[in-house]
Amino acid sequence: MNPLVEIRQFDQSIWLDFIRRKILINGELQKLIREDSLRGVTSNPAIFEKAIGGSDDYDAAIRSLALQNKTTEEIYTSLAIADVQQACDLFRPLYDSADNSGDGYVSLEVGPGLINDTEGTIEEGMRFWKAVDRPNVMIKVPATLEGLPAIRRLISEGINVNVTLIFGLERYKLVAEAFIAGMEDRVKAGQPIDKIASVASFFLSRIDVLIDPKIEKIIAEGGEKAETAKSVLGEVAIASAKKAYQIYKEIFTGPRWEALKAKGANTQRLLWASTGNKNPKYDDLKYVESLIGPHTVNTIPVETLDIFRAKGKPAVRLEDDLEKSEEVLRRLPELGLDLEALTNQLELEGAQKFSEPFAKLMDSLEKKRQIAFGETVIPAALQLVQYQEDIEAKLQELNHKNFTQGFWQKDAPLWTQDAEAQQSIRSFMGWLRVAETMVEAVPALEQFANDIKAAGFKHVVVMGMGGSTMAPIVFDKSFQQGENGLPMSILDTTDPGTVRQIEESVPLADTLFIVASKSGTTAEPLAFGDYFYAKLKEVKGDKAGENFVAITDPGSKFVTSATEQGYRHIFFNFPEVGGRFSALTYFGLVPAALLGINVGELLERAIRMMRACGAYGPVDQNPGVELGVVLGVLATKGRDKLTFVVPDSLKDLGLWMEQLLAESTGKEGKGILPVAGEPLADLSLYGDDRVFAYIGYKNEPDTPNLEKLKVLADAGHPVITILMDEPLDLGAEFFRWEVATAVVGAVLGINPFDQPNVQAAKTATDRLMKTVEQEGKLPQPQAALSENGVDFYTTSTGDTAAGLLDAFFAQAKPGDYVSIQAYLTETPELNEAIDQLRAVLQRRLHVATTFGYGPRFLHSTGQYHKGGPNTGLFLQFTDDNVTDLPLPGRSYTFGTFQNAQAQGDLEALQSNDRRTLHVHLGHDVKKGLKTILSALQAPQMA
Repeated sequence: MNPLVEIRQFDQSIWLDFIRRKILINGELQKLIREDSLRGVTSNPAIFEKAIGGSDDYDAAIRSLALQNKTTEEIYTSLAIADVQQACDLFRPLYDSADNSGDGYVSLEVGPGLINDTEGTIEEGMRFWKAVDRPNVMIKVPATLEGLPAIRRLISEGINVNVTLIFGLERYKLVAEAFIAGMEDRVKAGQPIDKIASVASFFLSRIDVLIDPKIEKIIAEGGEKAETAKSVLGEVAIASAKKAYQIYKEIFTGPRWEALKAKGANTQRLLWASTGNKNPKYDDLKYVESLIGPHTVNTIPVETLDIFRAKGKPAVRLEDDLEKSEEVLRRLPELGLDLEALTNQLELEGAQKFSEPFAKLMDSLEKKRQIAFGETVIPAALQLVQYQEDIEAKLQELNHKNFTQGFWQKDAPLWTQDAEAQQSIRSFMGWLRVAETMVEAVPALEQFANDIKAAGFKHVVVMGMGGSTMAPIVFDKSFQQGENGLPMSILDTTDPGTVRQIEESVPLADTLFIVASKSGTTAEPLAFGDYFYAKLKEVKGDKAGENFVAITDPGSKFVTSATEQGYRHIFFNFPEVGGRFSALTYFGLVPAALLGINVGELLERAIRMMRACGAYGPVDQNPGVELGVVLGVLATKGRDKLTFVVPDSLKDLGLWMEQLLAESTGKEGKGILPVAGEPLADLSLYGDDRVFAYIGYKNEPDTPNLEKLKVLADAGHPVITILMDEPLDLGAEFFRWEVATAVVGAVLGINPFDQPNVQAAKTATDRLMKTVEQEGKLPQPQAALSENGVDFYTTSTGDTAAGLLDAFFAQAKPGDYVSIQAYLTETPELNEAIDQLRAVLQRRLHVATTFGYGPRFLHSTGQYHKGGPNTGLFLQFTDDNVTDLPLPGRSYTFGTFQNAQAQGDLEALQSNDRRTLHVHLGHDVKKGLKTILSALQAPQMA
């Protein structure tokens, strides 16, 4: 039997005298709890110095905190508290168990500079207790004379206390008295005492380290004291511990203690500390095996823990040879050794042993802090040609209004004078500082990702719509899977063919499904969740919930259903952060962590951009505001088609950009249309409505695109170029573009945080679904034309497909755009066919083309389509949904749901006087698209 487990039968608890972020994240501490019956953790400044100063585990967090203008002590406190919180959470099941035996605690020590400061210790102890916010944290307080009143006060406040640096027996008695007095104070105040825990940490090996050389000297000198000295060599620490245990038994008996016990009080257990052997002459387990006894704790370093696991021999020995222990202590004065004076010396030295590494840690943190300040954000190269003067004038205007300061203060009148809109703006600007909050969540995210892999999961499917999936798509496609990451699929369409593809391509029983819905009411992700939950229930029965995770806002109805279905975990996001601004929240970062991406580094880049944008004080140049002014002013000059050009490695970044810009700015007949995925063409095909933005990498050659951009810039088209160093820089770009988008709203005089026209399509879809429930099918409109199995629905007329298409697209004029919307199953072949279609339309019409799969784009560019300028021609594709799937608990299928969404959006577009053409491709999509391409290339279209 494992000796670490076996020792529990003797009612001694083993705690670990070590903490480091790595063991919290990678499962090592969890394994010790599970396999070795580890029952607590202690920490101190020396331990944190080794963990933080001696590793790179914390570097990203240090830089993030430094960039927020945190002092070195604030950085240390933040890091230490985060580690202690995470460790507390790992021990929480033990703490909450009925037989916890007073265990499950993690200790956090007050700063060593407070060792002789009573009030400072009280203040910091209470602050740490509140900051950690876990019932199973213990605040470590030194047992100095100044520490004793602090111990009493903290106990009286209901705070768990680990009293540290106890070396002498007389001091131990005073510690116990402070504990009991604190409990009595609390009883007098009418407060409960049954949940308060405390340990008295008696330091042992250091006693022998100090006294043994003195005894050895006496032995070496010979004479009558030599024999006496031999009998106490190496015995003083153990003798002191055994005597302390007898004192403990005396103190926690009798009327005074019984009165507290009757109110639920628990004794202040003795904790054996400094139990790693420091003398090679002694047995490695000298300070462990000799001190096994009931209702005690031994906190041991990792090395000693490993040795005890390998060769420990547990047995109760704490009360063996008590007479010998008494004799050892009695003989010390005969040798001229004043134990109390020596232990007082140890107290002073002990404080120094913590002060010195703490000072070293502070120095290390300060160096890393200064390095953080020296790094800068990637600049955007702006070629603005004739618009430079207008843009500079607008920047000066905003600077004169102290725009940046007002921006960070959420000064809503910067955007609008409408009171209701101002309240909306203030309510949805939580994204501004959410990266700071998420830095604190990084250890838990990384631990979660490791736990998922350790549990045997082999794949992840993220299911959601709009802002819940756009960032995960970018992470999945723009980063290489991390060493500890898992492959990922994204489901953001009700297309039954796509749903089936995912179902057939993943190992269901070993797949983690993330259901992501901000509101908790979004129809699509809830349908996805229900479908795959039913599939998992067929495989795992009542344990199906183990394969599901929810990301949603607190209080949503989804929380209740996810809890009832036994979801593995629920991540609560932030109500004040809108979906399209949620890349750096749990919606983006949970999938990122599961992919093995360094989310700490990602957030550090974001905070660096926050700093550059004025989050922490005035800045000379604000890259977010500058970009926003550029885009906003250009839009007012008619250049409202922002065309994204990226290398293949970033081809899906446009999806995120589309939602951010289109949904934020496309309203009140205004807005910027993001154009993604449209290859650069000949200069002659572009009108004066274009702005080009290139986002790529410094070290990734992309000569064809860059050469074409130079031609465009030379011809007078505005070009923005951002060259990143690596994918992690996307953290900064997410934030830069979020700020820029909000600033565009201010320039255009709109609320960038609402989406007033999105509901129209949802309402129409809901009405159509009610028709399905009542009549069993969707209403079928009359086709304007049918040809080769393809049906056309539009107000345009023509005797042939070519003629009808010619009539529809003849409506296009300069400054318009064509929006291609495919409610189809995505395949590489289909993407290639759509690319051909876009190229044909661009050549024929000289207008911008956009493309989106439905219903994905409804949660992205759909707002712009209905609320932005009426300059779009909308080409919608549907098919017969040959591969349909039933929806659990519903009277309709995925295919019917998707068709209702297509028809509902079409009605919403038409109610806003948009020009629409619905093409139903029938049962053969490939053949149907060939019909369209052939018709477009027919002579009458030329």
